[in-house]
Amino acid sequence: MGMNTPKTLTTEQNEYLLTIAGLNAHRWLPIAQRIADNHPECIDLLKQQAYSKFSGIELERALHKLDQAAAMPGLEALYMKLKKPQTLTSSIHEIAESIANPPPVEGCPQINQIAVDPELMRLALGLKQSPQARLWLVVLQMVRNTNVNHVLRADLEAALPAYGVTVSERNLRRWMYRGHGLFWELTETHIHFSGYETVARRLVEMALEHRLTDLIGTNRPGKRSMYIDVSGSLQQFEANVYAAWLASRENPTIARFTLCALWNREARILRKWEKLANVDVVTNEAQYHPTHNNDVPDHAYQYQAALGIKKTETRFRARMVNTYHAPAIRQHPQRGQSRRVFRVIGEYLESVKPAGLCQQGMGSNAPTGGLKPTGRRYFENATKARSSAKHTGSKPRYIALGADDHNRMVWDYTPDGRQQTTLGEELPLITQKHFTPKQVYAKDVIYA
Repeated sequence: MGMNTPKTLTTEQNEYLLTIAGLNAHRWLPIAQRIADNHPECIDLLKQQAYSKFSGIELERALHKLDQAAAMPGLEALYMKLKKPQTLTSSIHEIAESIANPPPVEGCPQINQIAVDPELMRLALGLKQSPQARLWLVVLQMVRNTNVNHVLRADLEAALPAYGVTVSERNLRRWMYRGHGLFWELTETHIHFSGYETVARRLVEMALEHRLTDLIGTNRPGKRSMYIDVSGSLQQFEANVYAAWLASRENPTIARFTLCALWNREARILRKWEKLANVDVVTNEAQYHPTHNNDVPDHAYQYQAALGIKKTETRFRARMVNTYHAPAIRQHPQRGQSRRVFRVIGEYLESVKPAGLCQQGMGSNAPTGGLKPTGRRYFENATKARSSAKHTGSKPRYIALGADDHNRMVWDYTPDGRQQTTLGEELPLITQKHFTPKQVYAKDVIYA
């Protein structure tokens, strides 16, 4: 088959081409040349990848080397005569083995997955900078590939489709100008990239300027990077950032009110993100022993707990905050600059006047008026809860007991770290009705 006849790539070919897209520019080019020589039908997709890895004269040279293969008619037929038919899969494996110290194929992220600090992205989204933040991620990856801290505006526009970002020329210009001075510096032809630490500092200053101290009161930039997918719609990108943040927090048990404050979004928006990013929300309920009746919330309901043969006790059970399980998202193996950024941002916040705007490092009594550091509250077993109580004293703690028959996670409320209730201690509903024919709430019994 001649070069002039277009060929449709198979799903397997597309997957392997996306695999090599995660390589650095100096590793990618020799592999791309070998693939172009053996499989001319892949040249168009390889050129799209080149736009995301090179700029200026380097881009022209890379495209010229790929065009050399396209300029040779009958090249595919020539290779069929000289050697056995070879699949794209085997070609890439052989080429990868010939490159010194190649990264494992399964360890290469797709081109549209970019490693970045999830707390930095949360802060950007909280300041309503989502379009500029996504554009900054693409520029960040292009800078990583070329080791040059500026890119041509035309090169960025050409590279966006390879990352799955679709935007009109008008909106792209708007995003560029809105990000000027925050994420980058613009000239007529170039975008001069602003680095991780610089952007983090500017976003923190912006949060303080707009008095959005809840965005940085308990969480600040400087965490290990997560691979975030930048493709799709803008709302899908925001959902991906949200899911990556939850994954970086190891699927937290956290109040919806706290999430709304950390992201500066309404609850309905967070629910949309959870649906788009396939985040599972687990319902939790806490059981209260009678010794802790003073801590029982108003909405808690009464139940009878079986203590033994013909022995029961009246206790309370209440709905508590949810647990959020994000899909598996890859975390970068190295900390990189995150430790330095965390320290620099912390020093800057301590220097802010009047002191105490953010109360970094202070306890839950810090007079912030908003979110306050509470320390760890949720424990997987009583041993860890007791250890925490020994070091930090009596304060709200919960021990995980397991899932009940309705797939709700049950917790034991224990300020001192001692487990006093058990999973499944609640009597069957038909037996409960002998004690309380109607639902009884704490507000009607304890706080009446």
